[in-house]
Amino acid sequence: MKGGDSEEGYIAHFMKTIISLFIALLSTPHVWAFTDIENNWYKQSILELKELEIVNGFDNGTFLPEDHTTRAEILKIILSASDTEILEPEKSCFSDVYTSSWQAKYVCSWADLWITKWYDDGTFRPNGTITVLETLAFWARAFDLDIASLWEGTQWYEKYQAFAHINNIIPIHSYTTDTLISRWQAVEAINRMRKFADKQKLDYRSIGCEVSPDLKSWSYEKEVSWLDRNYLLYVPSGMKKWKEMKLIIAFHGRTNSNDIVRDYMQLGWGSYDYKQSDFIVAYPAGMWAWPYSWSQYENIEFFDAIITEVSEKLCIDRNAVFSVGHSLGSYMSNKVSCLRGDVIRAMAWVASDGYNGKCTGPVASLITHLPGDHLASYHWGLNAYSYKSSQNMCSTLEESTSIWDIKSCTQKTSCTPGNTVLFCNSYSTYGNDQHSWPKKGSDDILDFFREIDAK
Repeated sequence: MKGGDSEEGYIAHFMKTIISLFIALLSTPHVWAFTDIENNWYKQSILELKELEIVNGFDNGTFLPEDHTTRAEILKIILSASDTEILEPEKSCFSDVYTSSWQAKYVCSWADLWITKWYDDGTFRPNGTITVLETLAFWARAFDLDIASLWEGTQWYEKYQAFAHINNIIPIHSYTTDTLISRWQAVEAINRMRKFADKQKLDYRSIGCEVSPDLKSWSYEKEVSWLDRNYLLYVPSGMKKWKEMKLIIAFHGRTNSNDIVRDYMQLGWGSYDYKQSDFIVAYPAGMWAWPYSWSQYENIEFFDAIITEVSEKLCIDRNAVFSVGHSLGSYMSNKVSCLRGDVIRAMAWVASDGYNGKCTGPVASLITHLPGDHLASYHWGLNAYSYKSSQNMCSTLEESTSIWDIKSCTQKTSCTPGNTVLFCNSYSTYGNDQHSWPKKGSDDILDFFREIDAK
């Protein structure tokens, strides 16, 4: 020891330093806020509203972001973000809202202002679920927005829908008329509503647009659910921090690794590089050794982790996230586009089965499958077309079309806004294998993504 320090004094100084560091970490904003939002796409809004004491979690430290929020919870959050006066009710305002409940002062205060509406039987159903559109209506009334100046459509919700889309609150393509709002979607929407009311500029640029690009084309490791996962990333050269990019997550199949699929998909790498300066592309590796798996829920968490990390370190257009898959990876593209339908703008799918789960939003879809596929039944492709058409609330109206080299396509012409569905069954493949990747599939898929929101 130097300077006459004792060993005990050195240890005490070391422990004091460690404790001070630990206290500093605990007091740092946004650290340890909730235990289940590290890789959440809406983490920033959750943290901002928590810091403002507008939202809170549960006693065990979780936020449970994927749970559906209730009608009473929505009222409380919107009310906390507005200047509406809250009064303790003297009597019950609805037959199912008791004055002794925490919900009463919020529901009854808003009922007095005619912000909330009730059901025909006189109940409010405070613990019932609520749709995205109902949330928009509550918000518009609470903040006294000039919705009446917009045109009147044939449906009650159209003016709210249009107002929210035009002002970058919620894009019109991210939900259907009956999409129930989850806790994470509610917080994101209400945080943007709050900022709009404060006259802040709203866009869909990720927080990575505020920093110098911190990722490059490389192979990256990510720990997800205590497992070490890998993904390959393509970042166009010369990327600027202020220019937002589109993001593609491309899933490989059961028998080919992510580096092999990267080489033949050529989304980012390969002979078509010069056409792909507007997309960042991530190729996740499936679980376990060959054959690879996408069946575990950890793979959804892996998807969440990738898009969160990339959007925090690179400038991403959060309204332009896409998924692509081949074979079993197509099933994963289908699955993630359903479970993260509010996040993914469009998906492309080659040769596999569809996913018919409970979706968080509609997704524009390009589905391709050849009739002679010997590994994946052609009926699977038809199933996928049917599932997506239903999830996107498409009518039976169809037309014949083509996408450059992918031909013989049937397209749904009347779906929720911006969420068309195409099924194509004629294209050339590598080696003339009916299960293989389309020869010009990369070009056609990128064009499909580019033209989704073309003016």
